[in-house]
Amino acid sequence: MHRSKALSQASLTAVVLALAAPAMAQTSDGSQVDEVVVTARKREESLRDIPAAGAAFGAEQIRDMGGIANTQSLLQNVPAVNFANTSNPVTSEVSIRGSGTSRATSADAAVGLFRGGVYVGGGQVGGRTFSKVDFFDVGQIEVLRGVQGALNGRNAVGGSINIVSARPGPDRAGYALLEVGDHERAELQLVHNEPLGEHLSLRVGANLMKQREGFYYNPVRDEYFDAQETEIYRAQLRYDNGPLIANLLVEHGRDQLPGLMYQVHITGSAVYPRGVFQDKYVIPWNSPSSAKQQVNHGELVVDYDLGFATITSTTAVRERRSQNAYDRDAASPEFQAAVAAAGLVAPGASQGDPNLGGSQNDFARILYQDIHIVGEKAGGLAWLAGFEYYDLNDKYQNFLSRTPTRADPSPGTVSVSRLDFVSWAAYGSVGYDLTDRLNVTGELRYTDDDKELLSDRLDLRTGNPSGVGFRIDTGTESHNVSYNVTAAYKLANWLTYAKVGTAYRAGGFNLALGDPRQPREIPTNFDDEVATAYEIGAKGDITPHIYLAAAAYRTYVDDLLVQTDNGCFVGSPVCPVQATPFVFNAGEAELWGIEAELTMRAELFGGRARLTVGGSRQGGEITSGPDKGRQGPQRPEWTANFSLNYRRELASGMIGFFNLKGSGRWGGVQEIAQTPDLHDYQLLDVRAGVERGPWEFALFSNNVGDESYIVFEGPSARRWNIPRTYGAQLRYAW
Repeated sequence: MHRSKALSQASLTAVVLALAAPAMAQTSDGSQVDEVVVTARKREESLRDIPAAGAAFGAEQIRDMGGIANTQSLLQNVPAVNFANTSNPVTSEVSIRGSGTSRATSADAAVGLFRGGVYVGGGQVGGRTFSKVDFFDVGQIEVLRGVQGALNGRNAVGGSINIVSARPGPDRAGYALLEVGDHERAELQLVHNEPLGEHLSLRVGANLMKQREGFYYNPVRDEYFDAQETEIYRAQLRYDNGPLIANLLVEHGRDQLPGLMYQVHITGSAVYPRGVFQDKYVIPWNSPSSAKQQVNHGELVVDYDLGFATITSTTAVRERRSQNAYDRDAASPEFQAAVAAAGLVAPGASQGDPNLGGSQNDFARILYQDIHIVGEKAGGLAWLAGFEYYDLNDKYQNFLSRTPTRADPSPGTVSVSRLDFVSWAAYGSVGYDLTDRLNVTGELRYTDDDKELLSDRLDLRTGNPSGVGFRIDTGTESHNVSYNVTAAYKLANWLTYAKVGTAYRAGGFNLALGDPRQPREIPTNFDDEVATAYEIGAKGDITPHIYLAAAAYRTYVDDLLVQTDNGCFVGSPVCPVQATPFVFNAGEAELWGIEAELTMRAELFGGRARLTVGGSRQGGEITSGPDKGRQGPQRPEWTANFSLNYRRELASGMIGFFNLKGSGRWGGVQEIAQTPDLHDYQLLDVRAGVERGPWEFALFSNNVGDESYIVFEGPSARRWNIPRTYGAQLRYAW
C-alpha cells in the first residue's frame, strides 16, 4: 500500500476509534442495541436471526442522517460496496463484494434492485440503479451482501437491495420538510397519513426540488451541467380487516438530473503534442449535457392469513423514460479556436468535428407479478413456495449528430432497438431445526429467460440503414437453477453460520456498436455470468450495548462479465470521439473478502449515542482467458464507513442532536486493463440541529472536508466528484 493510502486509512481509523472509545466506556440498560425486523427471506424476521451478511435502515435512522437522497448516499453506509459513478445518475451503478459493473452499457446490474419486493432493474438507460422517486418517504431499506439467487433471482450476484416505502397507518400523522442549500437549491416534502374508517387509511405525499446552479458551468451554452429539478407525487390506500391486508400504491416522478460531465485532459497526442487541458469546472461544450428521467409506478400488494400460512401477491407495473444527452467530442468551435490560437495544434493536423453530439433515449415498461405462500413455523419446520413473472419491454434510440459535409451530407445517425425480455421463475425454501441450536435451510429457484432483440442504425437524412453490421435480429434463451444451503448454529446471543449458494447475471446484447473507425470491435452478444459462493459468518452481542457482525467469503465466477471500451478517445488520430463502452465475457474468476460491522449504543455526556463502524478487505483475480491474472475493475481493496448519531436534552423540551457519517475506499483498478487505479477517497458528512416538540431545525454539509478525487479517468478525460455542499432543513411533524 502506498504511503499516502496508509496515512489516509490511518486517519479515518483514528477518527472512528476516537468516537468509539467513549461510547464503549459508558453504557446503561437504556442503550441496548435494538433489533431490526426485515423481510429479506420473504418472511418477517429479525436481521440478527438471518444467517447472511446484511444491513437495514429504518425510518428513524434515515431521518437521523437527514434522509437518503440517492443510491450513492445509501451505500456509503454499507461495507464491501463501491459506487461506479458516471456523474450521471441514469447510467451509474453499484457493486457489492466485487460484483461486476456495466456502466453505460446494455448489461444488467450485478445486484438485485427491488422496490417493495418488486424487481425494478433492466433497460438500456436507467436500469442499473434506483430512481429518485424510490428514496422519497422511505419506511425501510434492506441490503443483503453475497449471492442471493435462490430467493431473489436474476442478477443478485453481489447481493440485493430492497427499498420499502412507508405504508399508510391507522393514525392521523404526517410531516412537512423544507430544505435550502447552496447553488440556489430548495426542496419541499409534504406527507400526510389519514385514517378513513375502521379498516381504511390513506397516505399521500409530494416532493418538489429545484437547484438552479451547480459546480460545472458551460459558458458556451450558459448552463450548469449539474442543475437539477424534481417532482414526485404519491398516493397509497390501505385496507386492513382481519386476515386480509391490501395496499395500493401509485406514484409519478419526473427529474432533471446532472448530466455527463468530464474535463478534457490530453497530456500529449499526434494532434496536440503539448497537450490540451480544460478547466476542472468550466467546460466549453456546444452540445447539451443533461439527464432526464420520468417514472410512473403502480403496485398492489395483498396479504391473506390462512392461519397455517400467509399468501402474498404483489402486482406491479413500472414505466421509466430516461434520456442521456452528451457532447461526444467534448469541444466547441470556440474552444477549438482558442486551442489553435494558443499554438497547441500540430502543424497540418485537424482537431476534428466540434459538433459531435449524442443522445440516448430509453422507454422501459416492466410488468411484474410475484405470489408466494409462507408457512407458519411448526415443529421446527419452516417453508415457503412462490412463483415470479417479469416482463420487460425496452425501446431505445441512440442519436449521434455531426456536421454535414459535401462528401457526407448526413447530419448523423440514429440506432433504434427493441428488447423483449420475458422471464418466469418458481422458487421455494425449507428450513428445519435439527436441535434447539442447529438449523439447516435449503433454498432453490428455477428461472427461464427469453430475450429477443431487433436493432438497426439509420441515416438521419435518408432514413436508410447506415453502415454494415448494425442490423441485429436475434434472440437467446437461458435456464438457470440457483440454490442456497445454510447451516446456522445459535450459542447464547450469537448466531454462526456456513453457507454455499449460487446466482447468475443475465446475458444479453451490446446495443451501442460504436464507431466504424474503432480500434476494438464490439461483440453483439454476451452470455450469462454464473457465481458460486462459500461464506462463513457470525453475529451477536459482545455486550448488551455492542453488537458485531462479521463474514468471510470466496466466490467462483464463470463467464465473468467485464466492461471495456472500443479504444476511441478525444484527440485520437484514428477515432477522435468519446469511447463507446461494451461488455464481454472474460472467463473464470475467484473473488474473496472479509467484512465486519460493529454497532454500539451508549449513555454519553448526558445523552445517547449510536455508533456503527464497518469495513471490508476484498481481493481476487481472473483465472482464465486473455485477462488471466488481472483483478476485476471497480473493486476497491479496502472500504470503511461509520455513522455516529448523538442526542441530548439541552433545556426543558429542547433536544440537541448531531450526525457524522464517513466513508472511504483504497486500492483497486478502474478498468480491466489494470489502469488507471481507482482513486482513493475519504468523505465526511455532518448534520447538527435542535428539536422542540413537533419542530426540528438542522444544518448540514456533505463532503465537509471538500475532498477532491477523480471518479473516472480515460486517455483524454477526467471526471471529478462533487465538492462540498451545505444547507439547512426545517421539519414539522404532526
